[in-house]
Amino acid sequence: MNEHNLISRAQQVLRLNDAGDFTKPSLGQYPHQWNWDSALIALGWAHFDLPRAFAEVRSLLAAQWRDGMVPHIIYPTGASAYFPPPEFWQTDNLAHSGSIQSSGLTQPPLIATMVRMIHAYTRSDESRAFVREVFPQILGWHRWLHTARDADGTGLPCIFHPWESGADNSPRWSPALDRITPTDLPPFKRRDTQFVSPDERPLAPDYERFVHLIDLGRRARWEPRTLLEQMPFVIQDVMLGAILHRADEDLRALALELGEPTQELDAWLARTRENFDARFWDDARGLYFDYDIRAHAPIRVNACHTFAPMFAGLASPAQAARLVREHFDNPDEYAPSDNSRFSLPSTAKHEPGYAPRRYWCGPVWIQINWIIAQGLLRYGYGAQAEQLRRDSLALVEQSGFREYFDPRDGTGCGAVEFSWSAALTLEFLNQGKSNG
Repeated sequence: MNEHNLISRAQQVLRLNDAGDFTKPSLGQYPHQWNWDSALIALGWAHFDLPRAFAEVRSLLAAQWRDGMVPHIIYPTGASAYFPPPEFWQTDNLAHSGSIQSSGLTQPPLIATMVRMIHAYTRSDESRAFVREVFPQILGWHRWLHTARDADGTGLPCIFHPWESGADNSPRWSPALDRITPTDLPPFKRRDTQFVSPDERPLAPDYERFVHLIDLGRRARWEPRTLLEQMPFVIQDVMLGAILHRADEDLRALALELGEPTQELDAWLARTRENFDARFWDDARGLYFDYDIRAHAPIRVNACHTFAPMFAGLASPAQAARLVREHFDNPDEYAPSDNSRFSLPSTAKHEPGYAPRRYWCGPVWIQINWIIAQGLLRYGYGAQAEQLRRDSLALVEQSGFREYFDPRDGTGCGAVEFSWSAALTLEFLNQGKSNG
């Protein structure tokens, strides 16, 4: 592997997609700003352009709503050929929305973790001042997630739309989506298949349900309490909950450095630790499962989110051992085998919904590999973490900075010149130097 060449190519992708204050995930398919994309992209920028990393975070937080939410899509430059366009969300001029056009949904809250990592790399007066600047906004977003999205008093956040998970069409959501019959759909035209093969995108019935849920959100004027009462899709998401807990940890560490009080953060951390296992852990299967609030039942689909609690330190050593031994290292589920060369499929290979080239139904994602690798390192599984790092770098070297990859042979899928694949290549390479 030519590391110097890979670094140069990754930096070129970020420069290519640089829109000034924010970075497009890719030029054709995703021409606006996405929430968790920008968090990860900021980490990539920090490796060679610290002011640009700060600008990425500021741009994301500039779109924060007055009630604390940070939206999942932000339209700083207005409409494009992308669907949904900003006006489709009907979020303008709401009492609780922001001043920049955006969606009415949110996404996994990675920004506190990225800000702490960026600060740890520099430890400069400049980065400390930046942390102090953005701390109140990030704290407000966490507060919103722990309150406005608390469906049952557990403090475990729920999602109202599959897009909020970041894993849009994962088989995890099929049981809940299958109960929904779209009615009176607003006129719309999909744009996602003009740049990417339809075989690699969500199926038409799922997309109709996505639009139907947006329409329900519009009718509710995106009021969190109304959405909790009325939305048919209300899921407590293992991965989002784990990412929030890790982000709470990181925000607490930043609070201590800034001399800010931590009581509120301490309470969130304690409540999540108290409720997480009881809600999500299935001891018979040795897996974490999402929970469907409307069905009052777990969603027993084995997908990559099951490893996310290790990223947050929420798994016990025994639970982590089971996750690794019974699932991560299992060639019938996630480990390489005769029918797949690369880790980590986004859905277990023996699941009925597994599809190795269709968006979140099976392909390898670089950001998921990075999140899970961090969790494995936290629990002492260095060999497995290194496998994810090596596979991720091999994939981008073989197929370029694609959005996702076929685990069978590493073929690149989805969008091309994808920003977070480039950003996390820089992070994985830096991690290799640290480990070396």
